[in-house]
Amino acid sequence: MKKTFLTALSIYAFAFSAANAADSDINTKEKAHRSAIEQIPACGNVLNECKKLGFVAGGFKEGNGLWRNCFYPTIKGKKAATLKGQEVSVAASAEDVASCKAAAKEHLKEAKAKKKAKAAEATAAPAAAAQ
Repeated sequence: MKKTFLTALSIYAFAFSAANAADSDINTKEKAHRSAIEQIPACGNVLNECKKLGFVAGGFKEGNGLWRNCFYPTIKGKKAATLKGQEVSVAASAEDVASCKAAAKEHLKEAKAKKKAKAAEATAAPAAAAQ
């Protein structure tokens, strides 16, 4: 009985640490993406409008998250930004929104291309070394 419990506990600990490692990987990628987006002037304008309304980075659980509650909904245009459950209108210009959306898509496209090239390079290196 004790051995079964310890085995189950160690499996749980392994699964938990693997899940956390994956989450930290995603968070690192997301932080890099957000940092790049902040450097785009049109996106900076949208973010500033969100901040003026009271949205803050890391406030998602409280309903006032800068990225999830305001920026992404505004850029995607599919639903309104929500501040603590209430829809709000973000005073970003349509030009800034469109420009930011295009620039963000381009950034993601470039990031995917770099990742693909890096993966191809990694698989080509062992093959070349084997010859």
